[in-house]
Amino acid sequence: MYQLPQAVDYFHKHKKQIMILIIIVAIAIVLVIPVIPITYSITKTRTVNLKYGSEVYGVYNIPKFVNVTNKDSIGGTFSITMKKWYVNPIGQKQLEDTVTQSAFISAGATHRFNLPEDWGVVIPPMYSFTYSVTPPTKQEKYNETRIEYKSIFELIMNSLKR
Repeated sequence: MYQLPQAVDYFHKHKKQIMILIIIVAIAIVLVIPVIPITYSITKTRTVNLKYGSEVYGVYNIPKFVNVTNKDSIGGTFSITMKKWYVNPIGQKQLEDTVTQSAFISAGATHRFNLPEDWGVVIPPMYSFTYSVTPPTKQEKYNETRIEYKSIFELIMNSLKR
C-alpha cells in the first residue's frame, strides 16, 4: 500500500498521463452515458377478420335458419358450418350431419343461411344444432410507435454520416 508522499510523487511523475486519462474518461462519460429517447413510427400490415354478427331464428326453439350480418366496411365471402347432433337418452351428443354453406355478403348486408331441407326438424331434446361462422379476412395497415434510446455520441456520429 502506498504512503501519501509516495502517491504524491507518483502523481507528479505521471501527471501528463493521468490528466489525459481523466480527460478521456470525462469525454466518454459526457458522450456515451447520457441517452436521449427517440420516438418514431413504423407502418405495419396485419390480417384481420371482417366484423360480423349472427343469430339463429326458428319457431318454439326449433332452428330454421341463421342470419349472418356483415358489420364491416367491405364485402366478402362468409362460410357457415352447421352441425346436427343426435342426443342419446343418457345425454351424450353424437354428430349426425355437417353442412357448410358460403355466400358473398356486401358491407352492412345480411344473408340468410337455411338449414338443409333433408335434415327434417331438429327437435330438442332428441336433436341439437350448432353452427360456426368463418368470416373472410382483410389486410389493414396500422402504425406502431417505438422508442429507442441513443447516446449523444451515437446521434453526433449519425448526423456526421448524413
